[in-house]
Amino acid sequence: MSSQPPEPPPPNPTTAHGSDRKLRADARRNRERVLRTAQQLFATEGLGVSLDEIARRAGVGPGTVHRHFPAKEALYLAVATDQIRQLVAEAEALAASSDPAALFTLLSAMMASGAENVAVKSALVAAEFDLRTAAPDVAADLTRHVADLLDRAHAAGTVRSDLTVEEVMALVAGAFAAIRHIGAETSRDRSAHIAQLILDGLRPHPR
Repeated sequence: MSSQPPEPPPPNPTTAHGSDRKLRADARRNRERVLRTAQQLFATEGLGVSLDEIARRAGVGPGTVHRHFPAKEALYLAVATDQIRQLVAEAEALAASSDPAALFTLLSAMMASGAENVAVKSALVAAEFDLRTAAPDVAADLTRHVADLLDRAHAAGTVRSDLTVEEVMALVAGAFAAIRHIGAETSRDRSAHIAQLILDGLRPHPR
């Protein structure tokens, strides 16, 4: 009589799925930690910081960073896209409020975010990356929220009546260029002053 080794018990679906979810959650947390750390380091120390140094500061292994971002350009793009997602979340919160000046709050946040990460945006331009094509859904969401808040501001009379959303987005991009032109990337006061000059130009002129 031949004896065969017992078959291994089938995997417990609940345990397996739970482990998968935990791994996915851990991977997401690690990725977010890397993105936040990279954003801060790029803003304060420049783009020369290495992927290994970002991993060390984020408290993860170098393999984790290289697995998610095999090239520096991939990390630049992810940081810029993540910033837009944060701005979309802020726009959604503002849309849920009744503040007629919410447009100016959002534009201030957009300009501050861009000022802190103008180097990343410049690197993407140099690498011929365009966020509008690389992350079209996220970019479109932000533009849509700006348009909605602009409509609210028009109705409340808190913004020039002849202002279009295309002009608003162009002025925000222009603010980034102006901030970089005078080397104000590392000065929140100077970059905020430029942003305020632009925002003041969007308000109705007194008659």
